[in-house]
Parts: sequence; structure tokens; C-alpha cells
Amino acid sequence: MNRREFLRATVAGGITLASALPVSAATERPAKQPNIVLIMADDLGFETIGCYGAKDYKTPHIDALAAKGVRFNHCYSQPLCTPSRVQIMTGRYNHRNYEGFGYLNPKEVTFGNVLKKAGYQTCIAGKWQLCGDASTVTAFGFDEHCLWNMHSYRGGTPNAKEPKEWFSRYDAPTLYRNGKWTKHPKGVYGPQVCTDFITSFIEQKKDQPFFVYYPMIITHAPFVPTPDSVDKHCKGKKRNFVDMVEYMDLLVGQIVQQLKEQGVLDNTLIFFTGDNGTHNAISSKTVKGSIRGGKMKMTNAGTRVPLVATWPGKSPAGKVFEDLVDFSDFLPTICDVAGVQVPTDRIIDGRSFLPQILGRKGTPREWVFCHYWGPGREKKQTREFVRNQRWKLYDNGKMYDIKNDVLEQSPLQETAPEVVAARKRLQAALDTIKKRQ
Repeated sequence: MNRREFLRATVAGGITLASALPVSAATERPAKQPNIVLIMADDLGFETIGCYGAKDYKTPHIDALAAKGVRFNHCYSQPLCTPSRVQIMTGRYNHRNYEGFGYLNPKEVTFGNVLKKAGYQTCIAGKWQLCGDASTVTAFGFDEHCLWNMHSYRGGTPNAKEPKEWFSRYDAPTLYRNGKWTKHPKGVYGPQVCTDFITSFIEQKKDQPFFVYYPMIITHAPFVPTPDSVDKHCKGKKRNFVDMVEYMDLLVGQIVQQLKEQGVLDNTLIFFTGDNGTHNAISSKTVKGSIRGGKMKMTNAGTRVPLVATWPGKSPAGKVFEDLVDFSDFLPTICDVAGVQVPTDRIIDGRSFLPQILGRKGTPREWVFCHYWGPGREKKQTREFVRNQRWKLYDNGKMYDIKNDVLEQSPLQETAPEVVAARKRLQAALDTIKKRQ
């Protein structure tokens, strides 16, 4: 199915998913292990998605996933791409295993490793940015790959002999496909190539349990026209970013449509999230006002990302959770879905939010933690915070009431009982996470 056929085949409100069964029916695992698809957009804050109140963007396919599944209002990533990738893949906070930008230590265990060992067919497509070559990707648990940015950064292992055109990710991209470089001609769009790779993988592996991890290339700068842009020569950052968000949503829809056509949608859990906040060159209108992107900042705009999870027939339709989730939680949740144990030879910081996906209360965390190397590259600039839905405490003692001070402009000096109690709880959490080595 090409892009135009796909558009004709979908309805205006997004792809229609199977109707959700009562939650009580979700307690039984299918005879076949469920498929898992994790989609993570690049540089995409929560304010860009329709179901989160976006006014500048149309995201019908992601909105449809939320309408048929669950949505989390408090999911937190790291403020930058590589730190988020390291954390989401390993279930471990950055102070344990983040060693430098563009690098993941080969000694780490990823969700790809865990699922591959459990018998899953595994695939990764999109943005790698973790060093190495085909053997590295395989060692981290992925059978097949179609990747951009194998670049070797400080502290990394030798790269995959990346060509000079490695930075070409959109028009005429250079992609690393199962160990071989391909320089695509002009008119070929990188995000579409990666999506087509995934849909082909789904078709080939539909009779086996599979895991797809899609750290998307899009919507990262440069902000350039998409194949669907009316003005193919537009240089307006915001105009092109709008088109990129909407094309990203289209790609999500294509994957869901392929799952449906291959008859595996009802046995597939789909996650959608973003790796960090939107680029600060982009300001977006929402139902609650304008939000400027906060990538590389530790504020809400830099760390709060969308999280939608849909498992047709198992997740309750349209449920919205205020529970806290951070990127360390994905690995244990994925293990829970597959019915396998999390790694026991190392500390795993996350906890499963599968119960919430199934519409249950679960055991939500009381706080989330962030350890960040300043702009992501200098260890000497490390900052940390621990927070809940309202209160946020930094390692330097500054505390904020995020509910009433989202831009963190007024550190709290109050001695009101609720402020004192919140500070005490968060300081205890910060002390606990640092002691748990």
C-alpha cells in the first residue's frame, strides 16, 4: 500500500482499532506471546499531540490510539536524545550507565536482548546514535535494522565506516540496513524508508511473536518540507515542523494499518512516546496556552513527553492516568507484557505500568528521577532532580511548585506545612536513589 492509497483507506479520525473488551477479559494472556511495538518520535514534547490539547497540529492516528487505549499525563524522559535512549532501552537511570553522548556500553542489557532471549523476532529502525556497527546492534538484541546515525562519539567503539553523507536523514538519506550502507536518491524520504522497513518486517514475522522498536528520525531539526508539504521549498521552521509532526502521525497510522491488515493488531501492544521536549525554536499553541519547546532543559517543556499505550481488546478505551511514568519503566513493562523476568544481575530502576495499560490501579511510583549531564555532553555539568506530579526538588536544594510555576521561575522559600512535607519526601527519595548502587 503506497502513501496515497493509505490515506484513502483511513478515516478522518484516524485508523479504527478493534473495540475494547471489558477489563476483566484482559486478565488472560493469549496463547501466543503478544507482539510489542514501541514508537518514539524524535524531539517531540507532549504539547504537539492533539489528545494532549495541541491546537497547531493534527494527529488523528495517535489520537485514535489514545481513544482506544490509555494515555498518561505524567510521562517523563531525559532532556536529550542519547540519555533518553540509554534509559528507555535498559530500564536504568543515567547515573548508572550513561557514559557519554552517542554511546551505550556493550555490557548493558536492553529490552531487545530480553525479548530476543524469550523467542521474539526483533527489529529496530530509525535513529541509532549509540555507536558501533551491525555486530553492536545485534549484540543489543536486534535481528534486523534500518538505521540512521551510526556515528562514533567520544568514548565510543569504532563506527560502521559511516560515509560522509551520514547526516542525510530526510531527503536522499544515507541508511545502514542490516549491516550495509545505502545512499538513497533525491525524492526518497528517510522516515518513510524506515517505516516501510518496519511494515515489511511485520508482514514477514506475523506468525511469530515480534518486537519492533522505532526510535523515529522525525521530527528532529532541520525543519524541512515533507513529501506531503504543499510548499516544497518552504524555509519557515514552524510551518515545516507542523508538516513534520503531521507526517510523523501518518507514519504511525501506516504501522497500525499494517498490523490490522496482517491480522495481528488484536495481539499487539502499541506504545507511542517522544524522546525529549520539542526544539526551543518551536512555540506551540495548546488549549492551556502557548508552550515553547524545552529540549536540553530540565523543565516540563524539556522532559514531559506524550505516552499512549493501546492493546486492542485489553486496554480500556479512552482511559487517562495521572500516574507517574519515566523512561526506566518501559523495560520492566515490556518484560511484564511478554511474561519474562527483568534482568537480575543489575539494578533495574523502573517498575511495570502494565496494570494501568489494562485499566487497573497497579502500583504507581511516588516520584521520578532525572540525572543529566548539563547539555548532555559534559559530565562536570551534571544536574539531578526528583519530582512528583506537583513538586520538584533539585540536587542544589531549589524546589518548585510545578503546578503553579511551570517555568520554574520562583524557587520555594515557604515554610507552609505542605511545602515542608513535600520537600522532606522528595529529599528522602533523592537520598534513596543515590544510595541504591
